[in-house]
Amino acid sequence: MLRRFIIIAAALTCLCSCAAGKTHSEKSIKEYETDYSSVKSEIIQFTGLMDKEFQDALNAEIEQAVESETIAFDSDTSDNADNVRMGNKCVLEITWDEKYNKNDFLSVVEEKYVYTGGAHGTLTRAPRNIDTAAAKQIQLADLFEDDAYVNTLNRMINELVTEKSSEYDDLWAKPEIGETHQTDFYINDDDELVIFFQPYELSYYARGFVEFPLPIDELSGYLKEEYRRLAAD
Repeated sequence: MLRRFIIIAAALTCLCSCAAGKTHSEKSIKEYETDYSSVKSEIIQFTGLMDKEFQDALNAEIEQAVESETIAFDSDTSDNADNVRMGNKCVLEITWDEKYNKNDFLSVVEEKYVYTGGAHGTLTRAPRNIDTAAAKQIQLADLFEDDAYVNTLNRMINELVTEKSSEYDDLWAKPEIGETHQTDFYINDDDELVIFFQPYELSYYARGFVEFPLPIDELSGYLKEEYRRLAAD
């Protein structure tokens, strides 16, 4: 496979403020083209975590995951090059967005777009929610004292759908979270817990990601004591 150019931009962007005691994040970008594909993949890396061993393991895990996604794409495009319509190239784009970085908690989201032929590509998001004080990645259930949060979040989501009916009138399925599957979420700078669903899960592709922002302060009674800090100003 002939690559026409390779660009590596290290430490391209510092995503967080330089205040002491905060986690810092930087992006590097790798770009290249072949005769039938175009790749632009970002890798996010962190500094400033108190637990350096956890920091190094997290950075290595993210770098390896992005590299694996790129390798898998290269393999798929070499097999599917003849299927790309109208001379369009296969495309892989990976970007990262920092959503929240305070109160010893970090939410970042990887967004991946893949096109290998057909009417359109696929777009997915993969969040990483990190308790920097405890040096661990967490899932939604880890935030809460017990399973009562499930009914509470579903109630709040249903109330939001009713309140903003014009925004959610194109949903073809009822939004609902459960205890038996992983729920995608992140925290944002408006101190909201954002539950989101991938394209096609609740609506048509062009609708994109369907998000439900829920105020964290309304959930403080359900949060574990150590995560009530997320509702702090």
